[in-house]
Amino acid sequence: MKKIGLLTAAVLLAAACLFAGCAKTEAKSDYEEGVKELKAGDYEAAGTSFSRTVEAGEFLAEAYRGEGLSYMCQSDYADACIAFEKSLLNIENQSADFTKDVNLYLAYCRTRHSETDKAMEIYNSLLKKETDPEVLFLRGRLFMQTGDETSAKTDFDKAASLSTDYNLFINIYEIYDSCGKDADGADYLEQALNLANQSASDYYNKGLVNYYLENYSEAKDNLIKAIQENGKDSGAILLLGKVYLSMDDTADARAMFKEHISDKDSAAAAYNGLALCDMADGSYDSALSNVQSGLALDDESANQSLRFNEIVIYEHRHDWSTAKTKAAAYVGYYPTEEMGLRENEFLSSR
Repeated sequence: MKKIGLLTAAVLLAAACLFAGCAKTEAKSDYEEGVKELKAGDYEAAGTSFSRTVEAGEFLAEAYRGEGLSYMCQSDYADACIAFEKSLLNIENQSADFTKDVNLYLAYCRTRHSETDKAMEIYNSLLKKETDPEVLFLRGRLFMQTGDETSAKTDFDKAASLSTDYNLFINIYEIYDSCGKDADGADYLEQALNLANQSASDYYNKGLVNYYLENYSEAKDNLIKAIQENGKDSGAILLLGKVYLSMDDTADARAMFKEHISDKDSAAAAYNGLALCDMADGSYDSALSNVQSGLALDDESANQSLRFNEIVIYEHRHDWSTAKTKAAAYVGYYPTEEMGLRENEFLSSR
């Protein structure tokens, strides 16, 4: 599921296009090498490459952002904050989206470094410039983390009033659910169900919302319609399988996933679904085989879930060393994804 908020390490690739008309320089080469190393989970090497770019005095805003990400992925939030601040100080012709991106990374690291007041200042500053539902959500999340539920609800309500993004409503629900207040969060899911249909993908979105509400019969109907609209919708295929599993119907889940194995557009999601069936049955060797088959297809729409399930499978196999390695790589791909960060921190202590 797509998450509201901070961008993944892959956003650095977009910055590479800024150099498209430039002569191929050593600094550019160092920067691009840093991007590759960051994505591969080699954070120390990435930091070194970005530092060389900085020493050359070129692409400073982008390189400092890269340094910040490399520190952040190593849970070195103090140095990450310094790097992101330097990125902001060296912004010249970068886009407003770039500036916002760095500010959100900085706010995130401030929070992880227990400087919630400074993180709040960043969100307040951004919201003075623009009433952005994404920033309202993030500030609301911070209010919730600091125990100010009233202010959190104010921000969440405002964000919801400005947005037609199903993911925002789902993410608000997840915040409440993580605090043991799923009934309060369910109100936002109900609001999401009332969003006007905007595209064929709404069948999937409504199916997802109903899945969270545990309205499995309605979710099933929504997702079947989504697949009828687009038989290559890997997200709908995987979620329908999860609905079947939630209904204790492993047989239908397996049958549906096997039906999609031969379709190259949905095969990775189908392998992921079969792995979930295996995990539900406690067959972790088979689950690992299916995950690895899915990852071999390198389908970005399915890779995140496959990579996370791979970590969980190695944990169940008590292969802590491999699980730790996989978790570190996962954080490299998705450096602000909370579940991955928690898993990485848990495994780092084993």
